[in-house]
Amino acid sequence: MSPDFPMPHGYVWQYEWIRWIQTIHAPWLERVLHYLTILGTERFYVIVLPVIFWGISKQLGLRLAYVFLTSMFVNGWMKDALRVVRPMGIPGIQSSHTATATGYAMPSGHAQGSITFWGLVARWVGKAWFWILALLLAFGIGASRVYFGLHWPLDVMIGWLIGLVFVFVGWGLGRWWSYRQFAFNVRMTFAVGIPLVMFIIHTGTASAQYASLLLGIGVGAVMEERWLGLELSETWWKRVCAVVIGMAGLIALQWFIKWPADVLVWIIVRDVLIGLWATFGAPYVFLRSGLYQKSEASQ
Repeated sequence: MSPDFPMPHGYVWQYEWIRWIQTIHAPWLERVLHYLTILGTERFYVIVLPVIFWGISKQLGLRLAYVFLTSMFVNGWMKDALRVVRPMGIPGIQSSHTATATGYAMPSGHAQGSITFWGLVARWVGKAWFWILALLLAFGIGASRVYFGLHWPLDVMIGWLIGLVFVFVGWGLGRWWSYRQFAFNVRMTFAVGIPLVMFIIHTGTASAQYASLLLGIGVGAVMEERWLGLELSETWWKRVCAVVIGMAGLIALQWFIKWPADVLVWIIVRDVLIGLWATFGAPYVFLRSGLYQKSEASQ
């Protein structure tokens, strides 16, 4: 299965891997890989992250958002810096699900994002069985990108490695931050400063989206802690109602701030507002509606 045309030496074995894995044809396998690749898309994380913040754990949701969005920002920066072309269109390689493949190839965003997200959740759960599940999910999501001819194997491997670094470093920094009671102005400075540094470092559209979301999420979280101090209810139906209301607001923001979607300034405004809604606007509605209440420490 070696290429019958010139290729850089470091890509011959990767070409052979893709050709070999694409010889495996099974309808059930292709369906599983299809769903796995969907699990690695940005839309999945945009839905799941606020659900965790509103309905499971504010601390986990905020930590996930910061580490995951920073990880994906670095991913986009590295892609534009390395400029590795995807295997799509190369003779002998069949590519599908191409709508989920934008920009350059290395490192794989699906691989890096999946190991970052599921690895952090596994750290929070703290159970061996969940670590196994998290690693299997990350492996499957990364493997699906090779199977569908969207990434070179090395793209996926490097994405996994970078994601693991973010899991352990990000979790450690999150714990360090949580155990220190910084003043309001210090926390707000970090909430604004980190995204601004991102805007300066890299000005790509995807990077601007990550920085904008982080700006809204961070500023909203600092304000929520200062003025709301929300405590999630122990009643399951109240948590479900909160998630439904929160998602309705999220969809409304995406719908009403949709035109002109191709203008970067509108994308930034929309994503900042989405972040603010997730960590401040929605919690305010939850508090006013009686779904949640202030924690004793905030009263």
